[in-house]
Amino acid sequence: MLQQYKIWIAECYSCQIDIIELLNNSNLSDQLIVYTSHSRNRPELVNLEHYFEQPKISESAPWLLQKCIEHKINILFAGKHSQYLESLRPEFEAHQITLITGAVNHDFHDLINNKYQFTLKCEAQNLPAIPARLANSTESLQIAIDELQQQHTELCVKPVYGVYGAGFLRLQNHVNYFKTFESAFKCNTQQFIEAYSQQEKPIKYLVMPYLAGRECSVDIACSNGKIIAQVTRIKHDYFQECYLEHPCHQTCIELVALFQCDGLINIQFKQDQDLNWHILEINPRPAGGFAYSKHTGVNLVAELFAEKLNLQLQRNEPQSPVKAFPLSYSVKMDL
Repeated sequence: MLQQYKIWIAECYSCQIDIIELLNNSNLSDQLIVYTSHSRNRPELVNLEHYFEQPKISESAPWLLQKCIEHKINILFAGKHSQYLESLRPEFEAHQITLITGAVNHDFHDLINNKYQFTLKCEAQNLPAIPARLANSTESLQIAIDELQQQHTELCVKPVYGVYGAGFLRLQNHVNYFKTFESAFKCNTQQFIEAYSQQEKPIKYLVMPYLAGRECSVDIACSNGKIIAQVTRIKHDYFQECYLEHPCHQTCIELVALFQCDGLINIQFKQDQDLNWHILEINPRPAGGFAYSKHTGVNLVAELFAEKLNLQLQRNEPQSPVKAFPLSYSVKMDL
């Protein structure tokens, strides 16, 4: 009789159901009992056999610890804002519960989540980060913009903390002020400075050269600073291309080791005009579109849990490159 393990998939972004389905579609499914939880009403999850409503993320760590002890969970996978759980790692380990948060301690979470410190750390290791200036006041913002505009044709800004894309803006000197209402990612440079100056408590921002090339997203299963498997997705307007070999993969090996990444993570890159790839950031969690990578035959979720539980994984024939088209689907809700 196969030994069974209990795993808990805590709140993620939109991909939580994908993680569970990828596990269920692997040969590991007979050996896994999957528990899951979310702080919001997610109709695709509530009808699962072992579903729980958890407190909001910032308050969920003690609750998850107690539930994992109560249900004799072997692995807790944190898919979102896992720094809140990281502080309780010793308590989880004391009860023989493996905690997967995206990185192995709080210091690395702090480095990854602070995009300015992350950039400095990469630069210190001669890794291809995008040079950035820190702005934490209107004066420092103006100085950073003035200096970088002398070196680069176009600039962009993004918050030091937050999910990539939230708060990101391309700054353009001559675009009209109304452009920011027409395009979520473009803004007149002076308009941004004026808006920034109106904050009661200025948000820390990075000011960087804007890279106009392609963007790629590398989805990675890793354990204690070592990559188990990785798939790169190149984003196009209506589809994505997935690759099992890519120029960014060696840089990912170095980044995962440097920041001691552990779990399902995502690393973003972008090309400059000379087609060189530059690091944008590490997300210590699975990206919303990571399930597209399954079309290569690589099941990143199953790879991770097979490694953590020392299970034999049956792998599909690898295919690369492949095109993936996103599809939406509806979920029936009980009245």
